Amino acid sequence: MKKHIISILLILISFNGFGQDDFPFFSKTNDLPEDLLSRRAAVFMNVNSLKWEEEAQKIHNSFIQIGIDAVAYYSLSDIMSGEDATTAFYSDITKRSIENMLIIHQTDKGFELYASKIPESGGFFQNGMNAFHIQAPNLKDLGSTLQTLVNKSDLERENFLIIDIPETFKRTNVIKSRRIANFNPDIRIDKLAVPKFESNIMLNIDVDKANAELDSIMSEHYPFKYGLVEPNMTVEEMISEGYLMVLKKLQNNGESLRRMLGYNLSDEETILISERKGENAKVMKYGIEEHVQKYYIQQLYTKDIYLGDTWDAGKNWQEALINHIENLKSKLER
Repeated sequence: MKKHIISILLILISFNGFGQDDFPFFSKTNDLPEDLLSRRAAVFMNVNSLKWEEEAQKIHNSFIQIGIDAVAYYSLSDIMSGEDATTAFYSDITKRSIENMLIIHQTDKGFELYASKIPESGGFFQNGMNAFHIQAPNLKDLGSTLQTLVNKSDLERENFLIIDIPETFKRTNVIKSRRIANFNPDIRIDKLAVPKFESNIMLNIDVDKANAELDSIMSEHYPFKYGLVEPNMTVEEMISEGYLMVLKKLQNNGESLRRMLGYNLSDEETILISERKGENAKVMKYGIEEHVQKYYIQQLYTKDIYLGDTWDAGKNWQEALINHIENLKSKLER
C-alpha cells in the first residue's frame, strides 16, 4: 500500500458522530462538475438508516431525470470502515472506469449533496479537494434544486441509458484474499506488526496518548513477539524488518461489519454477541445498528486473513483489541 493512500484514510465514527462541518477536507464550490452529465458516478449514501438503499432509490429517480449516470451505490460507512475496506472499494470502483463520486449526506436540517472527482492517486478524499455542494430539507427538494441548476447551466447531456433501479452494493465482502475463521499458529514465533495511530482529518484523538495505550495493552495482554510500526509502512518494509504478520482493524455498524468480513447474518438478528475467552472471560451484547470495531491479523506473504474463531468485536478499539488478543491466547497457549 502506498504511503499517500494510507495517510488519507478517514475514520468515520458513526452517523451521530458528525459535527458542524462534516466534511472539512472539501473545499465547497457552486460550480457544477463539467462532466456530470457525460461520465459515470458512484454514489456514497450517508443517511441515518441501515436501509439506505430505500433512500438511494429516491435520489436515483431525480438523477434519471437530470441525466446523471449513477451506476453504483454504496454506504459511506462501508467505504471508510478501514484500510482494507477503502482499498477494496477504490479498486472495484476505479476498475469500472467510474471517475466521479456523489455523496448524499443526511443532517439534522435535511440532506446535502457533494460532487467531486475520484482522486487518481488512490483513496477517495484528500485535504482541499474541490466539491460541488447543495443542500435541501428533503431528497425530493435536493433533486429539484440540482435539476434547476443543471437546466440553467450549459452542461451537455450525454448520459441517456440510465438504469431504472439503482445498483446497490450492500453485500460486498472486502476480503479479497483467503478468509480463515481461526488463528494462525505461526503467530507463536512470527513477529507481529502493530500499526500506530496517526493524525488525520477525521480522527479527533490524542495520538501520542492512544499509541502509548496501544503499546501498554499489547505489552500486558499479547504473549508473543510484536512491534509498533509507522502507519504508512509498506508490506515490503515490514517484511524487511522481520515482520511476517500485521494487525488490522475495521469499524462500522455491526450489521455492515459482519457482512464485509464474510460472516452469515440472518434478517431476524437484532443483537450481536461478542465473546472474550480466558481468565477474564466476558460476554458483550450490542444492537446490530451499533458502531463496533473488529481486529484481525493478516499474513504478509500469503495475504491470508485470520479473523479468529469467535466474534469478538468491541464498542471501542481498546475493548476490541483486548477481546481479540485474549481469544488468541486462549486458543494458542494451550
